[in-house]
Amino acid sequence: MRHKPQPYQSNLIMSALNKIDDREQRNIFECYYFKREGIVSIAKSRGLTERVVGQLLIRAVQAFIEQYDGGHLLLMFKDSELENEETE
Repeated sequence: MRHKPQPYQSNLIMSALNKIDDREQRNIFECYYFKREGIVSIAKSRGLTERVVGQLLIRAVQAFIEQYDGGHLLLMFKDSELENEETE
């Protein structure tokens, strides 16, 4: 998404984004992925530490993955984890 010229045009992306319940997480997700701001820049502009911004971003990404396309991305990750466990 960071490299898409206009991610706001995707209905799937916007639907998943709007389902991120925590407003701060959603705003950080938008700044990082849509506005292409770095974690340091986000932290400075919001008066947070880089660690806190990173944690909020991780939570937002998890919420986004769970919501995107009815959880389709989440299923892909789970399938990939199962394949990795089988090969070990």
